[in-house]
Amino acid sequence: MDMLNARLAVLKEGFAQAGFTITAEKPINYGRQVKVSDGQATVTVNIYNGKKGISIVVGGSGSPLKTAVEAICAGKTPAAGGGAGTAQLIAGRPPGFEAVADFDNKWIGLDESGKGDFFGPLVVAAVLVDEQTADKLAAVGVKDSKALSDEKNRALAERIREECAHRFVELAWMPAEYNAMYSKFNSAGRNLNHFLAFSHARALESLLTQEPAKFAIADQFAHERFIQAELLEKGQEITLIQMHRAERNIAVAAASILARDRFLVSMAELSAQFGISFPKGAVQVVGVAREFAGKYGKAALNQVCKLHFKTFEQI
Repeated sequence: MDMLNARLAVLKEGFAQAGFTITAEKPINYGRQVKVSDGQATVTVNIYNGKKGISIVVGGSGSPLKTAVEAICAGKTPAAGGGAGTAQLIAGRPPGFEAVADFDNKWIGLDESGKGDFFGPLVVAAVLVDEQTADKLAAVGVKDSKALSDEKNRALAERIREECAHRFVELAWMPAEYNAMYSKFNSAGRNLNHFLAFSHARALESLLTQEPAKFAIADQFAHERFIQAELLEKGQEITLIQMHRAERNIAVAAASILARDRFLVSMAELSAQFGISFPKGAVQVVGVAREFAGKYGKAALNQVCKLHFKTFEQI
């Protein structure tokens, strides 16, 4: 516990230097929790003493305060001069990195596609960009894939692969493999968010073996500790930011486009393989699933859909 208390003391000093106030503190399982405020927003900092050493999780809604507190917890010092109770955000930084003082304008974005689709795979993509690449991607219209048509998404995916050659990874869990992995996680008492975190971590680790980077950003789809817990040696050496609406960051937007494109390609391949047009999403899928089961047998559904969806019970 001495190591935990020593780290907590350092964090408290960092919060005080940034002009923040600790409004509450209490013990939690394997650690302590403090609440940090800038007079307007409040975030929760949980510090744990685990088997792999000290780990820190910052909770709360995305805000300048949360960004600054994450920077302090990662050993960074937010820029001074923001006035009492605030950490000055550095102009020109991509979303998520505004308060990271040593940010080097080279970072990895992570996103997924297919999570809510009954048919088809789960795809996680990781894209590494620098300042020049980010400008090029923005110029050709890269943005969150959910704001694009399938046709536009496909076209932009090719541009991203050209501009980011050897700097991207696409990890696709096809249905049979997805179902097997989900079953393993479920048997271990873990849920879909744990599986998603595992997949994001594997994509990140894979890209880091191709190209080194110090920073990464992903959408916060669950507790921030989930992805952190799945990172291996290379991933533990970087600063990973998790924030809501991370697709505002050009690297995450690019990853969302690659993941969506890979999902669409996989759906087309499944339709060609089985001679059935599989709908996207999770509505109006029961009829198609019954058609498939009638033609290939119910057991074969494992090859085309996600068996843990409640929709499967209707078939």
